[in-house]
Amino acid sequence: MEYFQGIILQDRIRDFFTRSIRNDRLAHAYLFYGGEGRGKEAFALTLAKTLNCQSDTVRPCGQCPNCQRIAHFNHPDVRFIFPASKNLKADQLHSIIEVKIKNPYAALSIPGTKNISIDAIRELKEEARYGSVEGGYRVVIITGAEYMSREAANSFLKLLEEPPERFLMILITETLHSIIDTIRSRCQPVYFPEFTDEQIEQIVARYEPVDRDIKPLIRMSGYNVKKVFNMLHAGYNEQREWVLQFLRSLIVENYFNLNELLEKIRGKNAQTYALELLSILSGWFEDAFHLLNGMPTDRLINMDKSEPLSSFAHSFPEFKMNEINQAIENAARAIERNAHPILTFFNLAIELRALLGHRKELKEVT
Repeated sequence: MEYFQGIILQDRIRDFFTRSIRNDRLAHAYLFYGGEGRGKEAFALTLAKTLNCQSDTVRPCGQCPNCQRIAHFNHPDVRFIFPASKNLKADQLHSIIEVKIKNPYAALSIPGTKNISIDAIRELKEEARYGSVEGGYRVVIITGAEYMSREAANSFLKLLEEPPERFLMILITETLHSIIDTIRSRCQPVYFPEFTDEQIEQIVARYEPVDRDIKPLIRMSGYNVKKVFNMLHAGYNEQREWVLQFLRSLIVENYFNLNELLEKIRGKNAQTYALELLSILSGWFEDAFHLLNGMPTDRLINMDKSEPLSSFAHSFPEFKMNEINQAIENAARAIERNAHPILTFFNLAIELRALLGHRKELKEVT
C-alpha cells in the first residue's frame, strides 16, 4: 500500500504519517501547529481520506466514494469544526464551507466574533458515544482550536482523556502555546514547516488558472499559501498602494490625508481588508530593516519596490523595528477582536510615527 502519492506535502509530514499508518501507531489526538498558510487544514482532510479510503493500492485515491464525500464535507464519520459567531445563519456557514470544498488551502472568511462553543463540543461528545457509521475511522478536525471557550475546552478535555476506539482528533492552530496546557499535553504535536516556492506553485496551479510568474506573490505572502490565493483574487496592488499612501501621510503627519485614506476602508469587509493591509505594512518595515542590514534586493518581499524602500529605510535608519512589529501585531489582534478598523489604524499611525524616530532628508516614498 502506498500513501500520499501525488499529494503536495512537506517531507517531514509525509514521512511521519506514512510510518505511523504502516506501523499502526497513530495517536488518538494530534495538534497541528505552524504559521498560517502551511496546509494544516488541507492535510487534516487528506489524513481523514487516507484512513477511510477504499482503494487497495494507493491511499488516499481521491476517487472512491469515501474520498469524494470527505472532500465535499458530507461523510458521516468526518466532522470539520471551526470558530464562528453564534449569530451566523445556516446559509452563511454553508458558504464558508463551500470555499473549502473548492479549495482546501483557502482561508476561511469568518465574520464576527470567533468562538468554538460548548454546544459544538457537547454535540461532538454525544456522537463519540457511538461507533463509526461506516466502519472506518471517525475523524474530528477542529481548526482555530485556540478559540474554544473555557467551558468548551474543559468539556473537550474529557473526550481526550477517554477517547473511543478508531476515533481521531486533530486540533489545528498557528501557535502551540495558544492551546491550554491540559489539552496540549494530551495531544501529539506536529509542526508544519513552510512550503517551498515550487510546492506553492504546484498547489496554486491545481486550483487557479495562473498565467504569470507568482514567485513575487509567494515572497510577499511570506510563503503563506492562503495569502497567495487571496492576492490572486484581491486587488493586491491597490492594497499595497494604499499602504504606501498611508506611510507618506504619517511620515509628514498629514492627518487630513490620513483620514481620507482611512475612509476607503469603510464599506469593505472591514476586518479582513484591514488585516490584509496590516500584513502588507508589516512586510514593508521588514524589508526596510533588512535593507539597512545589507540584504540583497532580490530577497526582499517587495522586491519590485527596492528604490522607494531604500529611500525610506535610509531616511529613518534608527527606527525601532521590534516596537513597530509589536505595534502592528497589537493592531491586528485588536481588529480580530472587533475593534474599529479606522480608529485602530489612526492610533497606529500616531504610534508608528513616534517609533520611526528622527527623519533624515527623505525622497518621496512612491
